[in-house]
Amino acid sequence: MDEFLKLLELVLGIFEVGQSPQAFLVLFGLCFARFVSFVAIVPFFGGAVVPSQVKIALATALVIITYPSLLPELPTDGSPLAFGAAGFIGLIAKEAFVGFTLGFVVSLVFEAIQVAGRLADFQRGSTMSELFSPQLQERVSELGQFNIQLAIAIFLLSGAHMAFIRTLVTSYEYIPALKFPNIEPGWVPAAEFVTLMTGSVLSLGIQLALPIVVTLLLTDLFFGLINRAAPQVNVFFLSMPVKMWLGIFAALLILPFMVERFGDLFEMSHDAFEYMIQFFAKMYR
Repeated sequence: MDEFLKLLELVLGIFEVGQSPQAFLVLFGLCFARFVSFVAIVPFFGGAVVPSQVKIALATALVIITYPSLLPELPTDGSPLAFGAAGFIGLIAKEAFVGFTLGFVVSLVFEAIQVAGRLADFQRGSTMSELFSPQLQERVSELGQFNIQLAIAIFLLSGAHMAFIRTLVTSYEYIPALKFPNIEPGWVPAAEFVTLMTGSVLSLGIQLALPIVVTLLLTDLFFGLINRAAPQVNVFFLSMPVKMWLGIFAALLILPFMVERFGDLFEMSHDAFEYMIQFFAKMYR
C-alpha cells in the first residue's frame, strides 16, 4: 500500500496536482460514486448494451473534468480530512444515493415513452411478442422498443444529454462531496414530487398513445357493427391483422407529433432534474 501511495504521489507530482495521495483518492472516489451511479441507471448511455468498462471510463472522464472545481472543498492548510473510514463510507453512500436519485428522475421520461408503445401494442393485440430493452433492463413491446430507441436517438442528436451532463457536473456547487447533509424535517415536498413524477409515467404514456388507441377503438367498433350485421362472420380473427397494420400506420402518421412531444418531455425532465438538485442543495445551507 505504501508503495502504491508513493507511486501515486509521483504521478500527481508529474501532473502538478498539489494534493496528497490520500486526499486525492478520497475526493476522486466520492466524485466517481456520484457519476457512476448516474451513468449506470440512465437509459441514454446504453444500459446493458454498453460494457461496464465503457461506463466506468465515462464516469472517470467526468471525474477528471470535474476534479479541479472540487479542490476548494479540501482543507487549505493541508490538514487531514475531518472524517475517518466510517465517515468516508457514509459519504460514498450519500454520493451514490444522489447520483441514483438524479438518474432515476431522468429515466422516468423514457419509461413513459415505452409505456405509450406498450399501451398501443396492447390495443393492437401484439403484447405476446415482447422484446428485451437493454436500456431499461426490462421487457417491452414492439412499439415500446421502437419508441425508446427513437427517443434515445432524438435525445442524443438534439444534444439534450449535454445539458444533463453539464447540470450534473455543476451539481457539486450545490451538493458538496466532502460534507454530510443536514437532515431535517421537510422531505415531504421532494417525496411528493418524486411520487407525482412516477405516477405521471402512466398519464404521459396514455397521452402519447391516445391517437393510436382511439383509432383502434374505432376499428373495434366498426368490426362490432359488422358482427351485428353478419353474425356468421368471425370478426375476431378478421380484425387481428387489420388492427396490427392499422396500428403501425397510425404510429407512422403521428411520428412528427411524437418527435416534437419528445422534445417537450426532455425539457420537462431537465426541469425535474434541476429541482432535485436544488432540493438536495437546501440540506447544505
